Amino acid sequence: MNAATEQLLLHLYNCIDFGFSYRARKGFFIPDHLPYNWKTNKEKIRDAIRDLNKYKFIKKKQNYDGSVLVSLTEKGRLRALNVSFKNFYNRKEKWDGKWRMVAFDIPEEQRKGRKAIVYRFRCAGFYELQKSLFLYPYDCEKEIRALIELFKLQKYVTFGLLESIDGQKRIEIVLGLNQ
Repeated sequence: MNAATEQLLLHLYNCIDFGFSYRARKGFFIPDHLPYNWKTNKEKIRDAIRDLNKYKFIKKKQNYDGSVLVSLTEKGRLRALNVSFKNFYNRKEKWDGKWRMVAFDIPEEQRKGRKAIVYRFRCAGFYELQKSLFLYPYDCEKEIRALIELFKLQKYVTFGLLESIDGQKRIEIVLGLNQ
């Protein structure tokens, strides 16, 4: 997936209800609805939308008034979450001194979901305190909640915000927070 496609996918993910609508005009119009700071041209955005549609990451629905609703499919939401978690790995923002904790007790029947969240946490650079307890130093609640909702694991997963934890200095060193 090219950078423009990834950027558009993340934009859709960050929009309310994972989509946006627009009114069709002559030609293609979507760039009018994207953040002003995007460093891409209309052609790349058209190609990105074509790619997202081809891979079934988005769906378009034309309304009776001529407006078009573009939204992420479940497959598109999962891909956007994967990109978000991949981007977590090398975050260099200033740490607020708080830990985001994710604890879970997922039954064997939900093994696929458990493996999915553990895989994403490890790829994103979360600190594995125990087999079912992970820590992360930066804000990630939205992505965690979206991931557990996507895999229907809400009743098995707990998210918390901690001010301190035993062994904190060691964890800070492992995560490179004291640099």
